[in-house]
Amino acid sequence: MHNIKPTAGMSSCHDGRRSFRLATVFIVLGWLFLIPAGAQELQDYFTNRLTYTSIVGDLTGDNSTATIEVGEPKQAGKTGGHSLWISWVAPTNGVVKFQTEGSTFDTLLSAYYFNSTNDSTFDKLVEVARADDSEGFGFESEIEFGVLAGQRYEIGVDGYFGATGSLELSWDFQAVSIPPPVVISTPVDRSANLGGPVSLTMVLTNAANGQYKWYFNGNELGITTTNLFIPSLQVTNVGRYKMQVRVDGVDYFTVPVEIQINTDGASNTLARGKILDASATPLIGNTGGGGPLLRIAGMSPLGGSGPTGVVRGYNGSQIFNTTYAMVDTNEPPHCGISGGTSYWLIYQPPTNGTITLDTIGSAYDTVMEAYTYNGSLSGYQDLISIACDNDGVGTNGWSRVRFPVVKSRQYIVVVEGVTNGRGTAWLNYSLNTNQQPTAPTLLARPNTVTVSQGSPATLAASLAGSPPLRFSWKKNASPMPGTTAPGIFFPSTSMGDTADYVMTVTNDLGSLTATLPLHVLIPPQCSLTTVSNWLQFSFQTVSGQRYTVEEAGAVVGPWQPRSDFYLGNDQPLVLYLSRGGSKFFRVRVE
Repeated sequence: MHNIKPTAGMSSCHDGRRSFRLATVFIVLGWLFLIPAGAQELQDYFTNRLTYTSIVGDLTGDNSTATIEVGEPKQAGKTGGHSLWISWVAPTNGVVKFQTEGSTFDTLLSAYYFNSTNDSTFDKLVEVARADDSEGFGFESEIEFGVLAGQRYEIGVDGYFGATGSLELSWDFQAVSIPPPVVISTPVDRSANLGGPVSLTMVLTNAANGQYKWYFNGNELGITTTNLFIPSLQVTNVGRYKMQVRVDGVDYFTVPVEIQINTDGASNTLARGKILDASATPLIGNTGGGGPLLRIAGMSPLGGSGPTGVVRGYNGSQIFNTTYAMVDTNEPPHCGISGGTSYWLIYQPPTNGTITLDTIGSAYDTVMEAYTYNGSLSGYQDLISIACDNDGVGTNGWSRVRFPVVKSRQYIVVVEGVTNGRGTAWLNYSLNTNQQPTAPTLLARPNTVTVSQGSPATLAASLAGSPPLRFSWKKNASPMPGTTAPGIFFPSTSMGDTADYVMTVTNDLGSLTATLPLHVLIPPQCSLTTVSNWLQFSFQTVSGQRYTVEEAGAVVGPWQPRSDFYLGNDQPLVLYLSRGGSKFFRVRVE
């Protein structure tokens, strides 16, 4: 069920915004506007979208059955899956704010307009504002932008990577007396070299009508032009920038831009606050020129003075700021530590080798875990843990992991702030091509595991090989679906478990097969009685088991077999033994 609560002549309190339920007429700056009485829904199809003209509104709905149309833009520039649309017409010049506060899922939000009234297709849309996770809103979204009188704006809402649920879309408009500055383009998130120049320019129309202030990680910088220039990018400059626009006493902020440092000069490589966002900005090793491994303030990331990298992806640092980092409620506990704020980087090596990663230089206590995945990355369920560390280097809470890598695979590294630690983070990487990854190999030949029925047993081979290792098993010649662990554990064995278990282990470089036999035995209940001048020694046999009767003069031995072995046939075995002297007998079962 959807509903709109438009502005009218009386007000009530609703989430800190003015909202009105029944009236159909309102007046702003002497203009009279009518609210369509039947306009009560967000629409799945763009062509079916309804038009709203109220200065304040609050729509509720659900996007679970919504779809994506061919050619539809990605809301907030990110993958969605269930979008809804409305149109909103600016009643006069002013500033409008749209937000999804109160929604039950991770929302994406964008606003667009058409340059011409003749335009109507997706490819003609011009994006004016976007948001995924807005500051102070968690996984909800907020956009604000200058609008011109009579201009129609198209508002698209979606769920991050297919998220669905109950949606609340509200807006609030403030009029101004002159045409406000309207954003035409904003800088994109990017990395730059340490010491390199960075220029951030906001392009606006009606720029002369506004006043401007730049903010860095929430702090005012004192820069009042539409361009921010950093002549020499330093670690202290890493973080989020946004510009405040003021017109006629009304403020709004532009879409923020995030600046990071990559010492290899990979401008498109970014650590991200969400794992699926990192997929779009990986560090891919190549043969392009890169910068040397960064060393400042007496710190030597990775703890060595080896050759500096000249090829991207071999040696370098990704430096970023996690002031606005969050943690997903579905996120796994990295290295067993949960609840911290995390940033993710995807790394694809330029060649095979062994990678060392550390967080030396970070301004807060970190925990780090490295993962990989097979196929496509769609969520946490695809992660395969390779290595993790917490406080493994130094005394500042820094972490370090080391593991073999192959060129054809992508690796995911997460840096998490312990107890919600935030600030400047360093992720340093060094690829050693002299330590190559290896195919699976056996370190020792598997032995037959022999146990008594009812006892526990474990089958596992002594292996070496670079992760990730993938395992499959057969019992004799029959596959064991779903058995993919490195070993098999039997909490209580039975005779039916006796078999040759065939393990196949595979990684990116090869595979091997090994047979691990399991032999479950039933120990015999022996009987020794006197029959005339003989001792009658008897016990029940089991088919498939081999029995050897041993004799000794003392219980500590030495034990000697009385004869060759006997094969079980599910019948009793009876032996007559000569009497005389002190004798001890036992049965060895195989």
